[in-house]
Amino acid sequence: MANKVNDALTDLVRGKITRRSFVQRLTALGLAMPAIDSLLRAGAAVAAESPYSVTGDMKEGSGGNLVVGQESNWDVLDPALGTGAVTWRTCLYQIYESLVSRDLDNPQGIGNQVVPRITKSIDQSSDGKTYTFHLQPGVTFTDGTPFDADAVMWNIERQWDQSKTGKQNAPQFNKTAAAVRSWFWEPAQMLEMTAPDKNTVVFHLAKPFSQFVSGMPEAGLGTMGISSPEVWKKGGDAAIAATPVGTGPFLFESQVPGDTLIIAKNPKYWNSSQAAKADRITFKALPDAATRVAALRAGDVHIVFAPPTQELASLRQAGFIVTARPNPHLWYLQLNANEPYWKDARVRQAFFMSINRAGMASQLLKDTVLPAVSANGRTCPSWTDKAGYADYNPEAAKKLLAEAGFEKGFDTIFQIPTGGSGEIDPVAMAEWIAGDAAKVGIRIKLQTMEWISYLHAWASGMGAGIGMNQQSWGMTSMYWPNLPLRTSSGLNVGHQPDKQFDMLLDEANSALDQDTAIAKYRAVDMLNAKEMWLVPVVNDLAPVVISPKVKGFVHTSDWWWDLKKVWVEA
Repeated sequence: MANKVNDALTDLVRGKITRRSFVQRLTALGLAMPAIDSLLRAGAAVAAESPYSVTGDMKEGSGGNLVVGQESNWDVLDPALGTGAVTWRTCLYQIYESLVSRDLDNPQGIGNQVVPRITKSIDQSSDGKTYTFHLQPGVTFTDGTPFDADAVMWNIERQWDQSKTGKQNAPQFNKTAAAVRSWFWEPAQMLEMTAPDKNTVVFHLAKPFSQFVSGMPEAGLGTMGISSPEVWKKGGDAAIAATPVGTGPFLFESQVPGDTLIIAKNPKYWNSSQAAKADRITFKALPDAATRVAALRAGDVHIVFAPPTQELASLRQAGFIVTARPNPHLWYLQLNANEPYWKDARVRQAFFMSINRAGMASQLLKDTVLPAVSANGRTCPSWTDKAGYADYNPEAAKKLLAEAGFEKGFDTIFQIPTGGSGEIDPVAMAEWIAGDAAKVGIRIKLQTMEWISYLHAWASGMGAGIGMNQQSWGMTSMYWPNLPLRTSSGLNVGHQPDKQFDMLLDEANSALDQDTAIAKYRAVDMLNAKEMWLVPVVNDLAPVVISPKVKGFVHTSDWWWDLKKVWVEA
């Protein structure tokens, strides 16, 4: 029982569960309220040690034009085609609503359960192969057309490749959307969709898929954001991107690609109690960090993402508010299994043990990250700090290298981007890793690339001579390790060859209950801690700096942001 109590306390402190969920879990374990109260006080004391807040000023009110400085440009404004966190986390999430949603603006954290939005409730059959979605009645898109079962099925048929089940694809089927979202639909193995009535959609799967619901809110590669079919009927795919129409609390107003995107409050939002507070939100693409900070100080923007860590102290002294929070983010390396020196697990472990992740977090990144102790993000239900990852120990690393026949070390190349979504400070971090590794005899040469060029090289898989590369990703859905660790995955860019991962992932994906799924996905994490093909480094707290004029801002505990409760005081 002690382990379960510790797990619950850890989840509470890290913002993964609410106080109410914490009390419910401990009550179910048989603890009395006096003991639970003591643990709540202890958790509050630990949380108070965090140097950053989870919220800004929560004063009630409404109005204003919120101006957001983003660290890069946004992608295409099409929910089925948009990739990358910047596009969906801000502008798209406000215009479109996903078929499955999580609670993103709760200052007490999330419990990883879905919340009712355009889908009111979801039923799962006992065999795990049928999911019934009950839709919110009376909802309309912002063009006045109905959101109903037909609209849901139309959107899914746009990204679900039915030819793989021997059927003909729908007219709106988009090959690129299907490829982008294949990470979800291929393991789902959906056979068909049916609509018993206008507010019900039933999904029939060939076999159980434990992450069918939890995978839907994920949006790193495509999304389940529902767009108005009428827009496509009038102008095709180009029209969806040019004039996005969803059911969300904001309406698309205008954009200048690469510069500015403006959304306005939806005056007819279907849920009036959750209507947007701000009149407008203007997103500005400001890829240069110094430019973003200067715009904030000048009052030209109210919020900046990805602020330079060295600026945080002075910004706080100037009266700005810095918020941060654990989320699914994982900054990790993948090792190239085709390079001979990585074939011995002792060498891979030695490399991991050479990296002072805690020092990187505190000294280089000023406590804006946490040292990673799992291949999962900290908001994922299968995250654990007990997977068995070794501690920083350069002396033990040297011994392992000697045992493996590398007393004199070896040379390798580290391919790294110069920046990008979720990348924090990649070159400085890579230099830190290279410096640590050199102390045990691993000599790393950095090969830097611009972000877009890097993404193309990364997605192609590592070629001969490249020893490792890096990515920032992670999901709240437990499905995540299927992407980098399954041998057949296109995102297994290091060519990890161990089919033990496939076996455990298959068992986890087909689990019929949550506890079994968690145990199986944690087994995958434990196997990686032993084999070390994916090297977890840090988890970003994703600091954001906001003006004191901004009210109602809650730092999300996921990749995506819900800005409907945010407003600007004059």
